[in-house]
Amino acid sequence: MNLPDPTTPLNGIANARLPAWLLPAGWPLQAGEPVTADLHFDAGKITSVTPYQPEQNNFWNTHGALALPGLIEPHAHLDKTFTIARSRPSKPGLLAAIETLHQDRQHWTADDLRQRARKGLTWAAANGVTRLRTHIDWFDVVPPLAWSELADMEQPGITLERVALVPLSFFADTDAADRIARAVAHSGKHCLLGGFIHSSNWDPAAMTHLMQSASRWQLSLDLHIDEELSPLAHGLSWLAHYLSHNKFNGHIFCSHGCALSSSSEQQAQDVLRLLSAQRVTLIALPMTNLLLQDAVTGRTPRQRGITLLKEAQAAGIPLLLGCDNVQDAFCPAGSYDPLDTLSCALFALQLDNVFDRQSRLICDVAALTGDAHSGMPLAPGADASLVLFPGSDSMTWPLQSAARVVIHHGRLTHKRTWNQELSHES
Repeated sequence: MNLPDPTTPLNGIANARLPAWLLPAGWPLQAGEPVTADLHFDAGKITSVTPYQPEQNNFWNTHGALALPGLIEPHAHLDKTFTIARSRPSKPGLLAAIETLHQDRQHWTADDLRQRARKGLTWAAANGVTRLRTHIDWFDVVPPLAWSELADMEQPGITLERVALVPLSFFADTDAADRIARAVAHSGKHCLLGGFIHSSNWDPAAMTHLMQSASRWQLSLDLHIDEELSPLAHGLSWLAHYLSHNKFNGHIFCSHGCALSSSSEQQAQDVLRLLSAQRVTLIALPMTNLLLQDAVTGRTPRQRGITLLKEAQAAGIPLLLGCDNVQDAFCPAGSYDPLDTLSCALFALQLDNVFDRQSRLICDVAALTGDAHSGMPLAPGADASLVLFPGSDSMTWPLQSAARVVIHHGRLTHKRTWNQELSHES
C-alpha cells in the first residue's frame, strides 16, 4: 500500500472496508460483506460516507483495507503504569496488587509520574487511540500529586479524561464526600468522580453520600465496582435499586462488575434489567481480571472473572472494553492497544463476528461520553480520524493486525507496517 504524504491533508479515503455496525441501513453488500466505502474530508472533518466508486483520483485508495474510527481506551491507570520492574507482588490477586502499589507510591515524584504517563499516552496514540480515560488513585481527601501532574498533560490526537479513584470509605463522612466531589468539579473539563467499591469496604451509607455528592456537583461517575467473584459483592445490585428510586442526572460507568458472573442467573438478569433503564455504561476489563480473579499460587484458575458482557448486550446496556492496568502489579503485560484487549475478549468471552459487530466495543464514542445524541462515529461533521489495518481481513482481525495507519483530522500521523515477508526455502 502506498502511503499518503503526512504533510498534506487528505481530501478523502477511497475503497475502505468499514464494519457493518457503522454503516447506515440499506448499505449494499457483496458476497455477504458490506461493499467498501469512500470517505470525503473537508478541513479535517468528514462530509460524507458513500459506497466506493472507482477512479476517485483525488482520494487515497486504501485497496479495501479494514478501517475503524479512532479507538477508545475507556479505563487505564497512567499513575501506576510501567512500575512492574520495581514493584512486583509476592502473591497473586487483587488485594495483594493494591498493597504492592501502595508501597510503590514512595517513588511517585512529579518527574516519575510524567515520564511514565507520557510513555503510555505515546503508545496509545501510535495505536490509534483518540480518547483515553485514566483513573488516578486518591489516598486522602485532598487531590494527589498525580491529579495535578496529569491535568495539563497533552498528547496530540488524544482527549485525556481523569477519574478520581477514591476508596468508598472516604465517602462515609458527608463533609469529606462533598470536599472530594467539589475538588473534582473544580478540576476542569473531562473529570469524573470515581470510587473503589468492594465487599472489603462495603458501606451503603457511604454509597449514598457518594451518589448525593456527585449529583450536587453535577458529576458523572466511573466506579470500580464488584471487582471480585463473591456473592457478598453488593455494589451493582445496590446501585441498580438506588437508581430505580432516585434521579441521577449524570452518566454512570460501571467498570469491572465481575461479581455478576458469580450471581444466580435470576439475580444477574434482575440487575441488568434495572441498569438498562438508566444512563449506565458497563466497562469490561478482560485482561487484568483474567489475571487477578480466582488467582491462587500454583493452581490453574477455574473461573474466568469477567462480567456478563453478552447478557448486558442483550439487555441493551452500552458496553466498552478497556485495558485497565499496563505493566504494573495488577497486570505485568499490556500495550495500550485496544486490539490486544479485544483479542483477549474474543477468546475469553467467545465473541463472534468480531470486526463487523464487536469492534464497536473499542470505538463507540457515545458509550464513553454517555451522550446518546452524539451521533455515530464517521457521521458527517465528525473528525476525520481513523485507523486502517492494511493486510488484515474481517475473518482474522484483530489477530495479525499490528500493522496500521493512523489518520487524525484528515492527516496521516502514525504508521506501522510489516517488512515484506521473505522466503528462505531452498
